[in-house]
Amino acid sequence: MSELFLERRPAALDPLPAGYRTLFDRLLAVVEPDERIRAMWLSGSLARGVADAGSDLDVILAVRDDDFAEFAASWQEWLATVTPTVLARPLPHAAGCFYSTTPECLRLDVITEPVAGLPDTPHRRRLVVLDRDELDAVVPDPATQPGPNRERMASLVEEFLRQHAIFPAMVAREDWLCVAVGVQQAQAMLYQLFVEANQPLPPMGVKQWSAKLTPSQRAVLEGLPGPSPQPGSVIPAMRATAAVWRSEGRSTLEAHGVDWPAELDDAVARHCDRELGAD
Repeated sequence: MSELFLERRPAALDPLPAGYRTLFDRLLAVVEPDERIRAMWLSGSLARGVADAGSDLDVILAVRDDDFAEFAASWQEWLATVTPTVLARPLPHAAGCFYSTTPECLRLDVITEPVAGLPDTPHRRRLVVLDRDELDAVVPDPATQPGPNRERMASLVEEFLRQHAIFPAMVAREDWLCVAVGVQQAQAMLYQLFVEANQPLPPMGVKQWSAKLTPSQRAVLEGLPGPSPQPGSVIPAMRATAAVWRSEGRSTLEAHGVDWPAELDDAVARHCDRELGAD
């Protein structure tokens, strides 16, 4: 067996604030003498080479099979040897995996895997830091990303229209904060439709919103009015949002060979006009 350090402090860390480099050094100082940990990688935006000042320190640890259950059960004690935290929570249904925040508000997220699980790991984009047993060679290449999911696109349109049909009842209750949130949700679903239509996209983090849009899509979303919880704001904002759904949303759907649900749309439009008055 050979122990391999590609870099004591990988250049991929350079875009992160300086505190992350200190945190990484403390992490490596804990990992290096711990023989249970057979390999360590950077993951997330660091592994993809697109990290910036808003990125987290994301790492993957491969733990020896015989030690995995014990390591996963005591991850909080192990984390305390790396850094104090003000928040540390396990990832649901992922033993030994957690996210954490330090007193300096640095974010350390850790995926822990048994060595035997590496050939089937879903976490395939990673950058080697430490590899005692040449385990990086058994990690599969990243999977090819699929194109747009037409069923999801159709479902987003139907869900928008379903919620839009509820809009007059929300207005009647005069709970303007709730109505404003409903408009925001309608706009968020339009964003999701655009993103789905643009698949496959380069791998990127959840915080990289605008990068998933075309310039024209971004302009459309930026042009939507932001609702405030007042009747003079939310009703025009929803009408503007619905109009964009029926223009840009419809053309996006049809460009991918998905029929626009015209009967449902017509019924919802008539209902809203009856209850709220024609625009």
